Amino acid sequence: MSDSLPSSCPKRLLSLFFAYSLIFFTLPAFGHNDPHLPRAVSEPMMQLREFIAGYAQNFVGIEYRHGGGASATGFDCSGFTSFALREFGVSVSAASSAQARQGEEISLDAVLPGDLIFFGRRGRVTHVALVVRRTEEGIFCVHSTSSRGIVVENISTSRYWRPKILFARDVITQQAMEKHLLELHAVIHTASLQATGDEMTPECAEEFEQACRSVAPVEALASLDPNEQFRNALARRQMN
Repeated sequence: MSDSLPSSCPKRLLSLFFAYSLIFFTLPAFGHNDPHLPRAVSEPMMQLREFIAGYAQNFVGIEYRHGGGASATGFDCSGFTSFALREFGVSVSAASSAQARQGEEISLDAVLPGDLIFFGRRGRVTHVALVVRRTEEGIFCVHSTSSRGIVVENISTSRYWRPKILFARDVITQQAMEKHLLELHAVIHTASLQATGDEMTPECAEEFEQACRSVAPVEALASLDPNEQFRNALARRQMN
């Protein structure tokens, strides 16, 4: 993932593609209860996580706003993480203290894109960030900071953030496995896209097609009937 702003194409279209393409994959994933054990993650699950992390980076540069949860007005830290996750159907509280109790605790040495890292002092959570990637250089996160707005940075080498790191949590895996959010999210975005009549520039259309081909054939995407997909996804969800 690049630390710079990705594409100038409409964010909603890119979010739509990322979610819609995952219809073509099954979603096996393996949970665990010990945060220190290695994490076994399927390729589709990793793709979902990378999509979330990539989408979140589209908002780098937006200013901080206390209590904010919208790109037009600005975000606070937890408003931003809840917003980015919600775009892919993962529901978390808008408050960092509540997010810190959701999902499953994981080791900092095992964080993956899309996981949440919490910061504070004496066990009190005061900030949250979304993991972009973990490398030998450290853990890179995207988060909304009060001084710089939304930025991507290596928290492992930050003199300010490193001493404040408390723990990390996975809020994605359980919801992705237990709910049929991937399919439902894709259909909902298709319907909203048609309703708003969004149009792509020729350059964006080309980028969209190239990205689409990297995950699933365009012909297969075009052949999908959104109404049928919605009925099937809803039926599977009602059975659980």
